[in-house]
Amino acid sequence: MAVEIHVPTRGDLRPNPTTDPIAAIFYRIHNDVPPDHPRASSVCGIILNQYLWGTTDGDKMSQKYNQSPYVADVVLVSGERELYEKFLLLIAFWDPDIFTGYEIESVSWGYIIERGYALDMNLMKMLSRVPTAEKVHVSEEEQQELLEMHDYSAGLKIPGRILLDIWRLMRHEIALTSYTFENVAYHILHRRVPSHSYRQLSRLWNKPYSCWIVLDYYLERVNGNFEILNQLDLIGRTAELAKLFGIQFYEVLSRGSQFRVESMMLRIAKPRNFVSVSPTIQQRAHMRAPEYLPLIMEPSSRFYADPIIVLDFQSLYPSVIIAYNYCFSTCLGRIEHLGESTEEFEFGASHLRVPPKMLKALMEKNLITFSPCGIAFVKKRVREGVLPRMLSEILNTRLMVKKSMKLHKTNSVLQRVLHSRQLGLKLIANVTYGYTAANFSGRMPCVEVGDSVVAKGRETLERAIKLVEGTERWGAKVVYGDTDSLFVLCPGRTKAEAFRIGEEIAETVTKDNPPPVKLKLEKVYQPSILQTKKRYVGYMYETADQEKPTYEAKGIETVRRDGCPVVAKMLEKVLRILFETCDVSKVKQYTCRQFTKILEGRVNLQDFIFAKEFRGEDGYKPGACVPALELTRKWKLVDPRREPRRGQRVPYVIINGPPLVPLIRLVRSPDEVLADEGLKINANYYISKAIIPPLNRCLLLIGADVHQWYSDLPRKTLMLHNTGGAGVGGALGKSIENQQVPKKSTISQYFSTTSCIVDCGRQTQHGICKNCQQRPQYALLHVVNKMNKLERKLEITEKMCRSCCQRSFETSCNSLDCPVMFSLNRRMVEHKQTQYYRDLLEQFF
Repeated sequence: MAVEIHVPTRGDLRPNPTTDPIAAIFYRIHNDVPPDHPRASSVCGIILNQYLWGTTDGDKMSQKYNQSPYVADVVLVSGERELYEKFLLLIAFWDPDIFTGYEIESVSWGYIIERGYALDMNLMKMLSRVPTAEKVHVSEEEQQELLEMHDYSAGLKIPGRILLDIWRLMRHEIALTSYTFENVAYHILHRRVPSHSYRQLSRLWNKPYSCWIVLDYYLERVNGNFEILNQLDLIGRTAELAKLFGIQFYEVLSRGSQFRVESMMLRIAKPRNFVSVSPTIQQRAHMRAPEYLPLIMEPSSRFYADPIIVLDFQSLYPSVIIAYNYCFSTCLGRIEHLGESTEEFEFGASHLRVPPKMLKALMEKNLITFSPCGIAFVKKRVREGVLPRMLSEILNTRLMVKKSMKLHKTNSVLQRVLHSRQLGLKLIANVTYGYTAANFSGRMPCVEVGDSVVAKGRETLERAIKLVEGTERWGAKVVYGDTDSLFVLCPGRTKAEAFRIGEEIAETVTKDNPPPVKLKLEKVYQPSILQTKKRYVGYMYETADQEKPTYEAKGIETVRRDGCPVVAKMLEKVLRILFETCDVSKVKQYTCRQFTKILEGRVNLQDFIFAKEFRGEDGYKPGACVPALELTRKWKLVDPRREPRRGQRVPYVIINGPPLVPLIRLVRSPDEVLADEGLKINANYYISKAIIPPLNRCLLLIGADVHQWYSDLPRKTLMLHNTGGAGVGGALGKSIENQQVPKKSTISQYFSTTSCIVDCGRQTQHGICKNCQQRPQYALLHVVNKMNKLERKLEITEKMCRSCCQRSFETSCNSLDCPVMFSLNRRMVEHKQTQYYRDLLEQFF
């Protein structure tokens, strides 16, 4: 059951549950039943508080929403208490298992519950399936612990129900710079959804002819919640993982990987009469520290025009555990502890005793293997370990599931179920090693097992490197290695030859290792750039017959979210030009052209928005200069409830300011910049501090210095012709009556360009230079064309906005995630020049 609410507010203040009553509750209920079931499979509806309803024509409104795209049952009530009663009756009738909503802390279930307390109603108990439970509300300390554990209900706990905050789910499902409902809907559902401010919604709600916009807005949101969950198959996937791991539905979301590993491991350990160790914090603290690290080579940082083969060990750590029988139950301890003594010795976070007679018998029959770090394990013939057994079953089952997916391609429902299962099996296999090596927060860490897996994996990778570089017929060189992958350079070879050599390397290395350790050819890069560890980019070919390459980047700014979009866009374009042309002059030409556009202000503000996570006011040190914290303090002075949630990405822009001003004082929110024409982005900061460093990290490898290009670039600033009343009046030498003069907040607003509006290149203080005045026909035609062009651009952009959100210009949306809104704002500023052009034409012509 998904819920959205509408609360009329005063101005732009956020709703306050202690004072602001709920005007309407919008709900959507999905009932997973067969088609012939007497109850409906899906119900959508509205419960309206008629006392706060903008119109009294309830029958007309009800008729409309039975014919709208979102068919909704409408119930009118005479007060807020009756609204709650109807809502509780609805829940009692349908009895949903899962409550969900977008941002349930402030504008959904959380607000309903908090508002209930203001009305002396304990909604936590009324909504609970266990109304006799004494504790149904979570304290602030417990909420903080839940948030740190990535709890998806934001601290709300209702016995018998599962609460899911879709906003928190999305933060771990998809990588975005903004997690507003509008942006998530665009990237998942591939459609634009309008956004309205609280002021606008309240104004529209109180007018009979516009209140339908509010109803459509919330119905789209409440139905969109279900569409997002269905598109990602979150409920079905989570249910499949719960069955696969043998844990509860909510534990799949709220518990970590160690809990999942234990659940599967104990099901195999119990029939063998094994008991898991439960070390205390003190025991974990006294355990030896890990001594081995995975092999991560320092790459040969440069631009590579020759093909680079990327080979990857398939599930290296699980394969090592299976191949060499590494497990808690097969480990005999370190070599220095084994001998004639019968005393206990240190083993992980506990102790172990190995009888000398048993050790001698095993040694005589050659039933012991030693890991590269000097730790003994018995072979599979003596005892198959719990972890190897578990991982063997996981990997074999995953292969069976993937084969079933190929056999049943036409059954989409079965495909989603099988895909969820194979994904869960893959995840559990990859985190099993982490369970043995989690020495700080581990539930059963064992440094001997963890070190052995890492050391054997490192040895396997080193052997593969020696084999590759020691085989002369390949003529290859390993330029980078990372944990379980190899980057092999093939100088002077073609792409087809690189794939042939890669297949030979994979086959030879696989034969050199015991099963199931397997090296596979993953892809070929040509050309490519290796920056540093875990940072590389190139044109990728996955098969030898692939003609068009795929751009792929790892670790660099094109795939990172700690910068602004203009950095990722420029860097990717620069790299594409470099890879396709290998011409530095074309890279320089494009880069300088983009710098000029930024300096002149001919850019989209959306590309210059940073977005950093807010850690809560208590999550920063005293006196910290953090943009998200600075904006939060400003917002709370006006609206105490506007504090962002912990983990929310706060957008901000760096603007121009006086010299020597601290950077923190130049931080503004995007809506502030849009509302004030005098605020301009700090072009020099963005170019020199945000854009040039990542560009140089790539281009300096080929000897190109972007800093030098920028230093040699002429500084240009695009000044619009007078858009304010004062400037126009001064230019014409007369006053213009009934003209609203905008407030000037920056020095640039007191000056306008002195260029001739006919674009002849001459300077004048009168708008049109004397030479152009002597050619009136040419000047008139040129200026009229400029005016028509500005009006046409504005009209086209307005049509785009109206067609997107189906709203009139008066009720258009204000979504900061929509590029059309930023374009519309710029077109409106530019369009203000037309009045200045008209006044000049009247004066001179």
